[in-house]
Amino acid sequence: MDDLQRNSNFFIYNLFCVLFQIYSIIERNQIANTTIHLRSVTVFAPHNEAFMKSTKQDNDDEYLPCYHIRNNTNVPMKLEQLGKSVFSELDGNPPMWITKKSPEEIYVNQAKVVYHLANYEHNNTFGKPQVLHVIDQVLQPLRMKKNSPQNVYNPNAWEFMESAEYLDLDNYHTNTFLQRVQNLDKKSVFSNQGGHTFFIPVDEVANYPKVRPEKIDVKVIDAHVVPDNVLFLGPTNENEQFKTLAFTDMLKVFASLSKAEEGDKTKYYVSSDTVVGDGVHPTGAVVAEIVKANIPVRNGVVHLISRPLMIVDNTVKQFIEDREDSVLHRFYEEIMNSGGDFLEKLTAMPNVTLFAPSNAAFNDQSIQSYLTNRTYIRSLLELHIVNRRLSVDDIVAESIDKVPTEVPRKDLFFNVVTSGKNRTLTLEGGGVNATVVQANLAATNGIIHIIDHVLGIPSSTVDRKLATDPTLNETNYLGQVSSLNDQLGDVQKRFTYFVPRDFAWKRLAIDNPSVHKKLFMPEYSNIARQILERHLIIADKAFTMDDLRKEANNNYNLSVKLPTVRDVSMYIKIKDSVEGYSIEWRNEWIHVHRSDVRCTNGIIHVIDKVLIDDNDIEVNAAITTKSITALVMVMAQCLVFYYFN
Repeated sequence: MDDLQRNSNFFIYNLFCVLFQIYSIIERNQIANTTIHLRSVTVFAPHNEAFMKSTKQDNDDEYLPCYHIRNNTNVPMKLEQLGKSVFSELDGNPPMWITKKSPEEIYVNQAKVVYHLANYEHNNTFGKPQVLHVIDQVLQPLRMKKNSPQNVYNPNAWEFMESAEYLDLDNYHTNTFLQRVQNLDKKSVFSNQGGHTFFIPVDEVANYPKVRPEKIDVKVIDAHVVPDNVLFLGPTNENEQFKTLAFTDMLKVFASLSKAEEGDKTKYYVSSDTVVGDGVHPTGAVVAEIVKANIPVRNGVVHLISRPLMIVDNTVKQFIEDREDSVLHRFYEEIMNSGGDFLEKLTAMPNVTLFAPSNAAFNDQSIQSYLTNRTYIRSLLELHIVNRRLSVDDIVAESIDKVPTEVPRKDLFFNVVTSGKNRTLTLEGGGVNATVVQANLAATNGIIHIIDHVLGIPSSTVDRKLATDPTLNETNYLGQVSSLNDQLGDVQKRFTYFVPRDFAWKRLAIDNPSVHKKLFMPEYSNIARQILERHLIIADKAFTMDDLRKEANNNYNLSVKLPTVRDVSMYIKIKDSVEGYSIEWRNEWIHVHRSDVRCTNGIIHVIDKVLIDDNDIEVNAAITTKSITALVMVMAQCLVFYYFN
């Protein structure tokens, strides 16, 4: 062996220089060392940084070297030759699973191939061809417990559960789920050949409520298997839905993966989403934390999870209280700091939808000063409640664009964005735009949607609000091209802006297409600015609709004089009804679609009509034409003077 090492080929030299850590453990392992020097091999080699990020274990030298080497064949494999899996040199030849997202984005289990450091070919001193692929993580095979009385080599998912007591699973146990699988004769689901994903609930996780075993029926067991897809966390798209074995003609259940950042930690979750239920299994999503991920087995990958999927047995209140470090623990803290009455209200509601801000939403630095005001927080909590059960499918199917909340005269406004297979629900409440990051979480008395911002606490300036609200795109565009938006980020000023929503501009396009067309032409941007300035008030304070209504009442319900940027004196009337506010401008009542959208430097009122006259275009166009004509005449006179004098 010493002679072989002294005559190591160029392949080994490069492995040593660039990838010292993997070379060291291969060198210390007799089987791996011999294989590298004597045989044709394909090596998946983690770079040194990958080892720095990996937790070192006592038996690394036993497990890691051979698991990074492809099982001996006469032909080592380049990336384009890789199939769905390759067998390793580790005892039992457990597979490494290959995910190809594109020709240049390829994963081995959880690890991503560093494409520009892949497909390195060389022949060793015996003329055996070898191929090296660098990867960005250390591959972790299934390991046995130290001093285990029984050896378990390359189990499938069923054998994995049967032999769990001999495996190193960080002290997690799966006996309850195993017993239900046995009792219901579902062994074949976990022993099927091929490549599948298995979500296996552990017996108990601290602070997670236990589920009664009898709730785990055959359909629930099927919901824990994604057939024909090997889903390691790294290569799997977040929130992409995959059909489970419980997806049938009568019952339709998807599974999806997601993650949440908690300080310097990242937590991963799996959701089962029952989109078509039955009398036993209600619609809605159930979320479980992945407590131990990416365990390769002979027929796919296993993820150990905190609780069974598909089983709905918590109220909305219990979901929020679930555990100290859950995805909603910051929301729970704010509720309790504000008195806790909010939870009792949730309990009393038989059908409720809760839009619950995530932990990250409460950690936003821009809202911290508001969180110390307990009275204010109490007043906005109910902005997150809708007194009916609303899934994303309900909102889409019924074309719901707004619903009332438990705060009087405060609505939530919805917008659904579809991109390919992905569908995202955004909403606005109390002047804050939020995106649903986890939808349709089921409870016995309602549905929870986790959102990425706290509603009612402004965190955007007027210009940013325009740029991020998907229903105000047209006004935002005209404000950008006419440079009006440039001033709307000034935090020293207070703006009141009557903003026409996209619906209002479409209405103008129907009523007066030529005017609409001209306004969106670059040469008319100055006119577009003048029209927008009619909608904008700059003063020492921003005005709510109630402020304006009170001013009208003080004036015997006559017109309110508004000092807009465009018109020195613009007069409007205010009407307050059960449908909300309306304003009268030039003898026409215009509905205020959303009132009092609060920003850090002002207030936006979203209206259903553009405040425009036909002669706005005609007069300004005439002025523009006269100016151009005058300019041409001056230039002509200059040219005549230049050439003839």
